[in-house]
Amino acid sequence: MDSDHSRRGVSFSMWLKSRVKTKLNSIRRRILVAVSAVYLLSATVSAIWIYAEISHEVDELFDAEMVQQAKTLLALLPSDGAGVARDITISRINAHSYEDKLSYRIETIDGKRIMQTEGSLDPSVIPFKEGFSVKTVDNELWHSFGLSSPARDYRILLLQQDEFRSEIRSDLTTDMVVPILTLLPLMLWLGWWTINRNFASFRRLAEALRLKRSDDYRPFIESNDTEEVSLVKGALNHYLTRIEQTFLREKQFSADAAHELRTPLASLKAQLQNQWQKASTQQQKEELELLLASTDRLVSLVESLLLLSKTELPPQHWRQVNAAAILRQVISDYYQRADSRRLVMDVDLPDTVLWRSEERYLTMLFSNLVDNAIKYAAPQSSIDVQCDGSLFTICNRIEKSHHVDAKRLTERFYRGGQLREEGAGLGLSIVSNLAKQLGLKLTLALEDDWFVAKVEADQALLEKPVISRKP
Repeated sequence: MDSDHSRRGVSFSMWLKSRVKTKLNSIRRRILVAVSAVYLLSATVSAIWIYAEISHEVDELFDAEMVQQAKTLLALLPSDGAGVARDITISRINAHSYEDKLSYRIETIDGKRIMQTEGSLDPSVIPFKEGFSVKTVDNELWHSFGLSSPARDYRILLLQQDEFRSEIRSDLTTDMVVPILTLLPLMLWLGWWTINRNFASFRRLAEALRLKRSDDYRPFIESNDTEEVSLVKGALNHYLTRIEQTFLREKQFSADAAHELRTPLASLKAQLQNQWQKASTQQQKEELELLLASTDRLVSLVESLLLLSKTELPPQHWRQVNAAAILRQVISDYYQRADSRRLVMDVDLPDTVLWRSEERYLTMLFSNLVDNAIKYAAPQSSIDVQCDGSLFTICNRIEKSHHVDAKRLTERFYRGGQLREEGAGLGLSIVSNLAKQLGLKLTLALEDDWFVAKVEADQALLEKPVISRKP
């Protein structure tokens, strides 16, 4: 039983340490804890210092009062000692709770008692001593002050219990320290608010960095930023510049390599075709046909790389074009290929949808989307092409066995699990580049067993949107 309790105690301790460690991973919480600790330490030191100062002042005050009382009592006594009563005890009147904490004793120079208050300590306990002294009696601290008359015939001893002084010290110290501690929650709230306000710049920077597109290498604007945020932005801008330069070098290398490979591949294909015509046996022709197919795939890859590099350049010839007519022409060009795969093209497009765009780029965008739909559509299914306002939608059913990550569709060379289909996995990367260059919104999604591609024009591209259908 005890071992179970000890194990639970250890588990709780480990959980608590883990929680504290997790919470303190935040710089804001660390700053707040540090500020709170400094504030509490300062308050503690202040309380100790205030208590010491108050103790000193209280002792000074009551010591001075004892001196004045002794002088007053001594002045009331006759100088020659005549007519002075002996052994008088002044009884309690119970007018105040502190009555027993203050007392005095008057005696002759030889120690004979003349007058004392009731409850006053016996001379054997606290004997007369000239001046101030402190003595502990029954675990209680007593302050005393002794004063003799100038003629040395009387002496007076005033007694004061320290509990009386200590209570005043504590009350005064509490009255001064409690407001300081009461302000702690307010200080914590103000500190947390101030820290969050100053860290808001970092949150805005983090949000801007999170929303930044993967191909956006524009530097962050440094304006009215704190020193710390400016340092972070400067480092990020330097990093973005380096990434952009690296990416540009890689793109240039791909474009250069593809350009240099065109001529050798064309020559290789021509040589293979000549050899195929000269082949004397069927086996030689089959082997050469396999080589020609591989060469065609290489040529297609090189052409796609060249096209991809071209689409990364902004279009030059912007004008008003009929997007619906361009898409209808693309569908017409691919109709025979779709029919060979027994696919039904279900097209519902208006006669006219006017966009401000670049005709060549828009044609390539629609061509790649239609080509992709035909290539990966399930056998004997349909391809739906529709237009709703400025939104074009191209949908095709895909086989359930295909595993496609929708988030990676625009990555270069990504083909999912559909390696049996022809292609290099660059079609949707080209579409993505074209959409960005034309200022179009491209959405690619998987809905159940349908692949849906949506292309929408921004309002800025619709100078005078004209959408018409035949009656």
